[in-house]
Amino acid sequence: MPSNHKIPVLIVDDRPENLASLEALLSDMELEMVQAQSGNEALRHSLYTDFALVLLDVQMPEMDGFETAELMRKIPKTRQVPIIFITAGMKEEHYLFKGYEAGAVDYLMKPIDPVILKSKVRVFCDLFQQRRELEIVQAELVTRNEELQENQTTLEVQNEKLHQTYLELKEETAERLQAVEASRQSELLMIQQSRMAAMGEMLNNIAHQWRQPMNVLGMKVQEIGLCYEMGGFSQELLDTNIAKVMEILQHMSQTIADFQGFSAPDKEKSLFRVDQVALKMVSLIEGNFRELGIAIELSSSGDPEINGYPNEYGQVVLNLLTNAKDALLEKGTTDGRITIRSWTKDGRALLSITDNAGGIEEKILDKIFEPYFTTKELGKGTGIGLFMSKTIIEKNMGGRLSACNVDGGAEFRIEA
Repeated sequence: MPSNHKIPVLIVDDRPENLASLEALLSDMELEMVQAQSGNEALRHSLYTDFALVLLDVQMPEMDGFETAELMRKIPKTRQVPIIFITAGMKEEHYLFKGYEAGAVDYLMKPIDPVILKSKVRVFCDLFQQRRELEIVQAELVTRNEELQENQTTLEVQNEKLHQTYLELKEETAERLQAVEASRQSELLMIQQSRMAAMGEMLNNIAHQWRQPMNVLGMKVQEIGLCYEMGGFSQELLDTNIAKVMEILQHMSQTIADFQGFSAPDKEKSLFRVDQVALKMVSLIEGNFRELGIAIELSSSGDPEINGYPNEYGQVVLNLLTNAKDALLEKGTTDGRITIRSWTKDGRALLSITDNAGGIEEKILDKIFEPYFTTKELGKGTGIGLFMSKTIIEKNMGGRLSACNVDGGAEFRIEA
Protein backbone atom coordinates (compact mmCIF):
# COMPACT_ATOMS: atom_id res chain seq x y z
CA MET A 1 0.00 0.00 0.00
CA PRO A 2 1.29 3.51 -0.69
CA SER A 3 2.79 5.18 2.34
CA ASN A 4 2.19 8.73 1.27
CA HIS A 5 -1.56 8.57 2.04
CA LYS A 6 -3.02 6.86 5.12
CA ILE A 7 -6.15 4.82 4.47
CA PRO A 8 -9.06 5.46 6.89
CA VAL A 9 -10.38 2.44 8.81
CA LEU A 10 -13.22 2.58 11.34
CA ILE A 11 -13.02 0.28 14.38
CA VAL A 12 -16.18 -0.05 16.47
CA ASP A 13 -16.35 -1.66 19.97
CA ASP A 14 -18.04 -0.62 23.20
CA ARG A 15 -14.92 -1.50 25.18
CA PRO A 16 -11.94 0.90 25.02
CA GLU A 17 -9.48 -1.90 25.75
CA ASN A 18 -10.67 -3.81 22.68
CA LEU A 19 -10.28 -0.68 20.55
CA ALA A 20 -6.76 -0.16 21.86
CA SER A 21 -5.93 -3.78 21.16
CA LEU A 22 -7.13 -3.58 17.54
CA GLU A 23 -5.24 -0.36 16.97
CA ALA A 24 -2.10 -1.90 18.40
CA LEU A 25 -2.37 -4.93 16.13
CA LEU A 26 -2.65 -2.65 13.05
CA SER A 27 -0.17 -0.01 14.15
CA ASP A 28 2.54 -1.05 11.68
CA MET A 29 0.21 -0.46 8.70
CA GLU A 30 -0.29 2.90 7.04
CA LEU A 31 -3.79 3.39 8.37
CA GLU A 32 -5.75 6.29 9.74
CA MET A 33 -7.80 4.49 12.43
CA VAL A 34 -10.95 6.14 13.76
CA GLN A 35 -12.53 4.73 16.93
CA ALA A 36 -16.23 4.50 17.79
CA GLN A 37 -17.68 3.04 21.02
CA SER A 38 -21.28 2.66 19.78
CA GLY A 39 -23.32 2.10 16.68
CA ASN A 40 -24.59 5.70 16.67
CA GLU A 41 -21.07 7.07 16.92
CA ALA A 42 -19.99 4.77 14.09
CA LEU A 43 -22.81 6.09 11.89
CA ARG A 44 -21.85 9.72 12.60
CA HIS A 45 -18.23 9.07 11.63
CA SER A 46 -19.32 7.26 8.46
CA LEU A 47 -21.31 10.28 7.28
CA TYR A 48 -18.18 12.48 7.23
CA THR A 49 -15.40 10.04 6.28
CA ASP A 50 -15.06 7.67 3.36
CA PHE A 51 -13.74 4.53 5.12
CA ALA A 52 -11.93 1.70 3.38
CA LEU A 53 -13.19 -0.80 5.95
CA VAL A 54 -15.28 -1.05 9.12
CA LEU A 55 -14.23 -3.52 11.83
CA LEU A 56 -17.49 -3.86 13.75
CA ASP A 57 -18.03 -5.66 17.07
CA VAL A 58 -21.28 -7.63 17.10
CA GLN A 59 -22.13 -7.54 20.78
CA MET A 60 -22.72 -3.93 21.87
CA PRO A 61 -25.34 -2.40 24.15
CA GLU A 62 -28.16 -0.20 22.81
CA MET A 63 -27.43 -1.01 19.13
CA ASP A 64 -25.56 -4.20 18.30
CA GLY A 65 -23.38 -4.78 15.25
CA PHE A 66 -26.16 -6.30 13.14
CA GLU A 67 -28.40 -3.27 13.61
CA THR A 68 -25.54 -0.91 12.92
CA ALA A 69 -24.67 -2.75 9.68
CA GLU A 70 -28.30 -2.74 8.54
CA LEU A 71 -28.53 1.03 9.05
CA MET A 72 -25.24 1.62 7.20
CA ARG A 73 -26.60 -0.35 4.23
CA LYS A 74 -29.66 1.92 4.12
CA ILE A 75 -27.57 5.12 3.92
CA PRO A 76 -26.32 5.88 0.35
CA LYS A 77 -22.93 7.17 1.51
CA THR A 78 -22.13 4.04 3.58
CA ARG A 79 -23.95 1.44 1.52
CA GLN A 80 -20.83 0.13 -0.23
CA VAL A 81 -18.38 0.28 2.73
CA PRO A 82 -17.03 -3.24 3.49
CA ILE A 83 -17.91 -4.46 7.03
CA ILE A 84 -16.03 -7.20 8.88
CA PHE A 85 -17.79 -8.43 12.02
CA ILE A 86 -15.68 -9.19 15.09
CA THR A 87 -17.27 -11.65 17.46
CA ALA A 88 -16.56 -14.39 19.98
CA GLY A 89 -18.43 -17.67 20.46
CA MET A 90 -21.01 -17.14 17.65
CA LYS A 91 -20.10 -19.86 15.24
CA GLU A 92 -23.64 -21.05 14.80
CA GLU A 93 -24.74 -21.01 11.21
CA HIS A 94 -27.82 -18.83 11.74
CA TYR A 95 -25.70 -16.09 13.38
CA LEU A 96 -23.27 -16.14 10.50
CA PHE A 97 -26.13 -16.00 8.01
CA LYS A 98 -27.67 -13.09 9.93
CA GLY A 99 -24.38 -11.20 9.70
CA TYR A 100 -24.03 -11.71 5.98
CA GLU A 101 -27.68 -10.77 5.54
CA ALA A 102 -27.02 -7.53 7.46
CA GLY A 103 -24.27 -6.67 4.99
CA ALA A 104 -21.06 -8.14 6.34
CA VAL A 105 -18.34 -9.24 3.92
CA ASP A 106 -16.45 -11.38 6.42
CA TYR A 107 -16.05 -12.45 10.06
CA LEU A 108 -13.12 -12.33 12.51
CA MET A 109 -13.36 -14.55 15.55
CA LYS A 110 -11.91 -13.62 18.90
CA PRO A 111 -9.22 -14.09 19.96
CA ILE A 112 -8.04 -12.34 16.77
CA ASP A 113 -5.15 -13.82 14.84
CA PRO A 114 -2.93 -10.80 13.91
CA VAL A 115 -1.81 -12.38 10.64
CA ILE A 116 -5.35 -13.08 9.48
CA LEU A 117 -6.47 -9.60 10.63
CA LYS A 118 -3.73 -7.82 8.71
CA SER A 119 -4.25 -9.98 5.64
CA LYS A 120 -7.95 -9.21 5.43
CA VAL A 121 -7.45 -5.52 6.25
CA ARG A 122 -4.77 -5.31 3.57
CA VAL A 123 -7.09 -6.84 0.94
CA PHE A 124 -9.85 -4.33 1.55
CA CYS A 125 -7.44 -1.41 1.83
CA ASP A 126 -5.91 -2.37 -1.51
CA LEU A 127 -9.41 -2.51 -2.99
CA PHE A 128 -10.13 0.90 -1.47
CA GLN A 129 -6.91 2.33 -2.89
CA GLN A 130 -7.73 0.93 -6.32
CA ARG A 131 -11.24 2.32 -6.09
CA ARG A 132 -9.87 5.73 -5.10
CA GLU A 133 -7.41 5.70 -8.04
CA LEU A 134 -10.22 4.58 -10.35
CA GLU A 135 -12.39 7.43 -9.09
CA ILE A 136 -9.54 9.86 -9.76
CA VAL A 137 -9.19 8.48 -13.29
CA GLN A 138 -12.96 8.65 -13.77
CA ALA A 139 -13.00 12.23 -12.48
CA GLU A 140 -10.20 13.10 -14.88
CA LEU A 141 -12.09 11.40 -17.68
CA VAL A 142 -15.24 13.30 -16.77
CA THR A 143 -13.26 16.55 -16.70
CA ARG A 144 -11.60 15.67 -19.98
CA ASN A 145 -14.93 14.73 -21.49
CA GLU A 146 -16.41 18.03 -20.32
CA GLU A 147 -13.44 19.86 -21.83
CA LEU A 148 -13.88 17.92 -25.08
CA GLN A 149 -17.58 18.72 -25.11
CA GLU A 150 -16.80 22.35 -24.42
CA ASN A 151 -14.17 22.31 -27.18
CA GLN A 152 -16.64 20.62 -29.49
CA THR A 153 -19.23 23.25 -28.68
CA THR A 154 -16.63 25.95 -29.29
CA LEU A 155 -15.63 24.32 -32.57
CA GLU A 156 -19.27 24.05 -33.61
CA VAL A 157 -19.77 27.74 -32.83
CA GLN A 158 -16.58 28.62 -34.71
CA ASN A 159 -17.58 26.37 -37.58
CA GLU A 160 -20.97 28.06 -37.73
CA LYS A 161 -19.26 31.45 -37.71
CA LEU A 162 -16.87 30.31 -40.44
CA HIS A 163 -19.76 28.97 -42.47
CA GLN A 164 -21.63 32.23 -42.02
CA THR A 165 -18.49 34.16 -42.96
CA TYR A 166 -18.07 31.92 -46.01
CA LEU A 167 -21.65 32.58 -47.08
CA GLU A 168 -21.18 36.31 -46.55
CA LEU A 169 -17.89 36.28 -48.48
CA LYS A 170 -19.50 34.21 -51.20
CA GLU A 171 -22.36 36.68 -51.48
CA GLU A 172 -19.97 39.62 -51.33
CA THR A 173 -17.74 38.01 -53.97
CA ALA A 174 -20.73 37.42 -56.22
CA GLU A 175 -21.79 41.04 -55.78
CA ARG A 176 -18.26 42.22 -56.52
CA LEU A 177 -18.05 40.01 -59.60
CA GLN A 178 -21.36 41.42 -60.77
CA ALA A 179 -20.08 44.93 -60.12
CA VAL A 180 -16.81 44.16 -61.95
CA GLU A 181 -18.72 42.66 -64.85
CA ALA A 182 -21.07 45.64 -64.94
CA SER A 183 -18.07 47.96 -64.82
CA ARG A 184 -16.37 45.98 -67.57
CA GLN A 185 -19.48 46.10 -69.74
CA SER A 186 -19.76 49.83 -69.06
CA GLU A 187 -16.11 50.32 -70.00
CA LEU A 188 -16.55 48.25 -73.16
CA LEU A 189 -19.57 50.37 -74.08
CA MET A 190 -17.67 53.57 -73.45
CA ILE A 191 -14.70 52.27 -75.43
CA GLN A 192 -17.04 51.48 -78.29
CA GLN A 193 -18.67 54.91 -78.00
CA SER A 194 -15.26 56.54 -77.90
CA ARG A 195 -14.07 54.53 -80.89
CA MET A 196 -17.23 55.38 -82.86
CA ALA A 197 -16.75 59.05 -82.05
CA ALA A 198 -13.12 58.81 -83.16
CA MET A 199 -14.15 57.02 -86.35
CA GLY A 200 -16.68 59.75 -87.02
CA GLU A 201 -13.96 62.33 -86.55
CA MET A 202 -11.69 60.30 -88.81
CA LEU A 203 -14.32 60.02 -91.53
CA ASN A 204 -14.76 63.77 -91.38
CA ASN A 205 -11.01 64.19 -91.81
CA ILE A 206 -10.91 61.70 -94.69
CA ALA A 207 -13.66 63.69 -96.40
CA HIS A 208 -11.46 66.78 -96.13
CA GLN A 209 -8.41 64.78 -97.28
CA TRP A 210 -10.24 63.55 -100.35
CA ARG A 211 -11.90 66.83 -101.39
CA GLN A 212 -8.81 68.35 -103.05
CA PRO A 213 -7.58 65.11 -104.74
CA MET A 214 -11.05 64.50 -106.13
CA ASN A 215 -11.11 68.03 -107.54
CA VAL A 216 -7.76 67.37 -109.21
CA LEU A 217 -9.04 64.05 -110.59
CA GLY A 218 -12.03 65.83 -112.08
CA MET A 219 -9.80 68.47 -113.68
CA LYS A 220 -7.46 65.84 -115.22
CA VAL A 221 -10.37 63.90 -116.73
CA GLN A 222 -11.87 67.13 -118.12
CA GLU A 223 -8.47 68.15 -119.53
CA ILE A 224 -8.23 64.93 -121.55
CA GLY A 225 -11.74 65.45 -122.96
CA LEU A 226 -11.17 69.11 -123.92
CA CYS A 227 -7.82 68.37 -125.56
CA TYR A 228 -9.40 65.60 -127.59
CA GLU A 229 -12.24 67.87 -128.78
CA MET A 230 -9.92 70.79 -129.61
CA GLY A 231 -7.30 68.71 -131.37
CA GLY A 232 -4.56 69.13 -128.78
CA PHE A 233 -4.71 65.51 -127.64
CA SER A 234 -1.40 63.61 -127.63
CA GLN A 235 0.11 60.44 -126.23
CA GLU A 236 2.37 62.48 -123.96
CA LEU A 237 -0.63 64.37 -122.51
CA LEU A 238 -2.47 61.09 -121.98
CA ASP A 239 0.50 59.43 -120.23
CA THR A 240 1.12 62.47 -118.02
CA ASN A 241 -2.49 62.71 -116.89
CA ILE A 242 -2.79 58.94 -116.31
CA ALA A 243 0.33 59.02 -114.13
CA LYS A 244 -1.04 61.95 -112.10
CA VAL A 245 -4.43 60.24 -111.68
CA MET A 246 -2.76 57.02 -110.49
CA GLU A 247 -0.67 59.01 -108.00
CA ILE A 248 -3.79 60.65 -106.58
CA LEU A 249 -5.66 57.33 -106.43
CA GLN A 250 -2.68 55.74 -104.65
CA HIS A 251 -2.73 58.53 -102.07
CA MET A 252 -6.49 58.11 -101.54
CA SER A 253 -6.08 54.32 -101.26
CA GLN A 254 -3.35 54.76 -98.64
CA THR A 255 -5.69 57.05 -96.69
CA ILE A 256 -8.32 54.28 -96.63
CA ALA A 257 -5.70 51.69 -95.62
CA ASP A 258 -4.56 53.90 -92.74
CA PHE A 259 -8.15 54.35 -91.62
CA GLN A 260 -8.80 50.59 -91.80
CA GLY A 261 -5.70 49.93 -89.73
CA PHE A 262 -6.81 52.44 -87.14
CA SER A 263 -10.37 51.07 -86.90
CA ALA A 264 -9.27 47.43 -86.45
CA PRO A 265 -8.87 46.56 -82.73
CA ASP A 266 -5.50 45.23 -81.53
CA LYS A 267 -5.59 41.58 -80.47
CA GLU A 268 -2.06 41.26 -79.14
CA LYS A 269 0.65 43.57 -77.90
CA SER A 270 3.41 44.50 -80.30
CA LEU A 271 6.48 46.72 -80.30
CA PHE A 272 5.88 50.06 -82.05
CA ARG A 273 7.41 53.52 -82.26
CA VAL A 274 5.22 56.26 -80.84
CA ASP A 275 6.50 58.91 -83.27
CA GLN A 276 5.39 56.78 -86.23
CA VAL A 277 1.90 56.28 -84.75
CA ALA A 278 1.66 60.03 -84.11
CA LEU A 279 2.82 60.77 -87.68
CA LYS A 280 0.17 58.43 -89.10
CA MET A 281 -2.57 60.12 -87.04
CA VAL A 282 -1.41 63.54 -88.22
CA SER A 283 -1.43 62.42 -91.85
CA LEU A 284 -5.11 61.55 -91.48
CA ILE A 285 -6.18 64.89 -90.02
CA GLU A 286 -3.72 67.53 -91.18
CA GLY A 287 -5.81 68.55 -94.18
CA ASN A 288 -8.83 69.37 -92.01
CA PHE A 289 -6.68 71.12 -89.38
CA ARG A 290 -4.94 73.16 -92.08
CA GLU A 291 -8.28 74.35 -93.43
CA LEU A 292 -9.21 75.45 -89.89
CA GLY A 293 -5.99 77.46 -89.61
CA ILE A 294 -4.33 75.08 -87.11
CA ALA A 295 -0.69 74.15 -87.64
CA ILE A 296 0.76 70.88 -86.35
CA GLU A 297 4.46 70.57 -85.50
CA LEU A 298 6.15 67.20 -84.85
CA SER A 299 9.54 66.44 -83.36
CA SER A 300 11.10 63.22 -82.00
CA SER A 301 14.34 62.11 -80.39
CA GLY A 302 15.69 58.83 -79.05
CA ASP A 303 13.44 56.46 -81.08
CA PRO A 304 10.82 56.00 -78.31
CA GLU A 305 9.23 52.52 -78.46
CA ILE A 306 6.38 50.83 -76.55
CA ASN A 307 5.29 47.21 -76.28
CA GLY A 308 1.53 47.66 -76.39
CA TYR A 309 -1.45 48.24 -78.66
CA PRO A 310 -0.59 50.68 -81.48
CA ASN A 311 -4.16 51.23 -82.68
CA GLU A 312 -5.41 52.02 -79.18
CA TYR A 313 -2.42 54.30 -78.67
CA GLY A 314 -3.29 56.00 -81.97
CA GLN A 315 -6.88 56.46 -80.77
CA VAL A 316 -5.56 58.24 -77.67
CA VAL A 317 -3.37 60.52 -79.80
CA LEU A 318 -6.32 61.29 -82.07
CA ASN A 319 -8.55 62.08 -79.03
CA LEU A 320 -5.96 64.47 -77.64
CA LEU A 321 -5.46 66.17 -81.03
CA THR A 322 -9.23 66.52 -81.50
CA ASN A 323 -9.61 68.03 -78.01
CA ALA A 324 -6.81 70.48 -78.74
CA LYS A 325 -8.51 71.46 -82.03
CA ASP A 326 -11.86 71.98 -80.27
CA ALA A 327 -10.20 74.10 -77.56
CA LEU A 328 -8.49 76.30 -80.18
CA LEU A 329 -11.76 76.79 -82.07
CA GLU A 330 -13.74 77.45 -78.89
CA LYS A 331 -11.24 80.08 -77.72
CA GLY A 332 -11.09 81.62 -81.21
CA THR A 333 -7.28 81.38 -81.34
CA THR A 334 -6.20 83.04 -84.60
CA ASP A 335 -2.76 81.43 -84.83
CA GLY A 336 -3.67 77.92 -83.65
CA ARG A 337 -0.72 75.65 -83.08
CA ILE A 338 -0.37 72.09 -81.79
CA THR A 339 3.06 70.69 -80.95
CA ILE A 340 3.69 66.96 -80.75
CA ARG A 341 6.98 65.88 -79.18
CA SER A 342 8.22 62.35 -78.45
CA TRP A 343 11.37 61.25 -76.59
CA THR A 344 12.75 58.63 -74.21
CA LYS A 345 13.52 59.00 -70.51
CA ASP A 346 14.74 56.34 -68.07
CA GLY A 347 13.81 53.57 -70.50
CA ARG A 348 10.25 54.85 -71.00
CA ALA A 349 8.67 56.37 -74.10
CA LEU A 350 7.07 59.80 -73.65
CA LEU A 351 4.84 61.81 -75.94
CA SER A 352 3.40 65.26 -75.27
CA ILE A 353 0.71 67.20 -77.12
CA THR A 354 0.71 70.93 -76.39
CA ASP A 355 -1.63 73.63 -77.66
CA ASN A 356 -1.79 77.43 -77.37
CA ALA A 357 -5.51 77.64 -76.49
CA GLY A 358 -4.97 79.35 -73.13
CA GLY A 359 -4.98 76.28 -70.88
CA ILE A 360 -7.54 74.49 -68.69
CA GLU A 361 -9.33 76.16 -65.77
CA GLU A 362 -7.60 75.14 -62.54
CA LYS A 363 -10.90 74.32 -60.84
CA ILE A 364 -11.69 71.58 -63.40
CA LEU A 365 -8.15 70.36 -64.09
CA ASP A 366 -8.57 67.44 -61.66
CA LYS A 367 -11.94 66.44 -63.18
CA ILE A 368 -11.18 66.26 -66.90
CA PHE A 369 -10.44 62.52 -66.82
CA GLU A 370 -13.68 61.63 -65.03
CA PRO A 371 -16.29 59.77 -67.13
CA TYR A 372 -18.97 61.92 -68.77
CA PHE A 373 -17.32 65.16 -67.62
CA THR A 374 -17.22 67.71 -70.44
CA THR A 375 -17.03 71.47 -70.86
CA LYS A 376 -18.32 71.36 -74.43
CA GLU A 377 -21.76 72.52 -75.45
CA LEU A 378 -24.65 70.03 -75.43
CA GLY A 379 -24.37 67.72 -78.40
CA LYS A 380 -20.70 68.49 -79.08
CA GLY A 381 -19.06 66.17 -76.55
CA THR A 382 -19.78 62.93 -74.70
CA GLY A 383 -17.27 63.35 -71.87
CA ILE A 384 -15.77 59.88 -72.42
CA GLY A 385 -12.82 60.67 -74.71
CA LEU A 386 -10.31 61.61 -72.00
CA PHE A 387 -11.66 58.98 -69.58
CA MET A 388 -11.17 56.22 -72.14
CA SER A 389 -7.79 57.61 -73.17
CA LYS A 390 -6.63 57.37 -69.56
CA THR A 391 -8.10 53.85 -69.28
CA ILE A 392 -6.28 52.69 -72.43
CA ILE A 393 -2.91 54.09 -71.39
CA GLU A 394 -3.00 53.27 -67.67
CA LYS A 395 -5.12 50.11 -67.47
CA ASN A 396 -4.42 48.41 -70.80
CA MET A 397 -0.79 49.49 -71.29
CA GLY A 398 0.49 50.12 -67.75
CA GLY A 399 1.45 53.73 -68.49
CA ARG A 400 0.34 57.15 -67.31
CA LEU A 401 -1.69 59.95 -68.90
CA SER A 402 -1.55 63.38 -67.25
CA ALA A 403 -2.44 66.99 -68.01
CA CYS A 404 -1.11 70.34 -66.89
CA ASN A 405 -1.11 73.98 -67.93
CA VAL A 406 1.93 75.44 -69.62
CA ASP A 407 2.75 78.88 -70.92
CA GLY A 408 -0.15 79.87 -73.19
CA GLY A 409 -1.97 76.54 -73.23
CA ALA A 410 -2.38 72.98 -72.01
CA GLU A 411 -0.11 69.96 -72.28
CA PHE A 412 -1.13 66.29 -72.20
CA ARG A 413 1.65 63.79 -71.59
CA ILE A 414 1.67 60.05 -72.25
CA GLU A 415 4.27 57.90 -70.46
CA ALA A 416 4.52 54.19 -71.21
